[in-house]
Amino acid sequence: MTPEAIRTISQIRQEFYTLFAAAIDVSVSITKGNSYSSNTSKISWIDRYERLNYVCVYAHTAPDQLLPERPLILRLGINRGLGLEPAKRSKEAQQSDQKLLRFELTLLPDEILSFVPWVADLLQSYEKGSSAIGSPPCLLNFDTLDQLLLHGAWTQRATCAFPKDMLDESLVESEFLDRVLS
Repeated sequence: MTPEAIRTISQIRQEFYTLFAAAIDVSVSITKGNSYSSNTSKISWIDRYERLNYVCVYAHTAPDQLLPERPLILRLGINRGLGLEPAKRSKEAQQSDQKLLRFELTLLPDEILSFVPWVADLLQSYEKGSSAIGSPPCLLNFDTLDQLLLHGAWTQRATCAFPKDMLDESLVESEFLDRVLS
């Protein structure tokens, strides 16, 4: 990753986590890390079912020395991403039948901050047992909560910015492209 991309991600991450903490209005912990996937920072909190939740912002694609023109595309992982898994629930929390909300959004750097209220509202309404999804600030490639949980979502602009040459030829006509490019 280029130094500029690292600085951009760090700055966006800090601003997103600050805004998100205010939006969810619960006590949060922000772990510091770097822009590398093995040690990324995240924001975490305990929900009303005593479950650990987290959100992390990281690069899906980024420019580097070999491909300086590659676009910076971010991924916002909600209880998902980078191989991180929330801790097991306590016995009291297991009495709830509700599963932890887990999905990823793929978007551009200039889109991510507009998603803070939408993600916070989605998490809060899901925690209260609602499967309703409010209108996202940017066009996404899903219609229902089930689709979001199963496949994640891409903004239309992130889909268009994704370098098509990064796709394996065997995927060109696959369900992946149908989902991402629809």
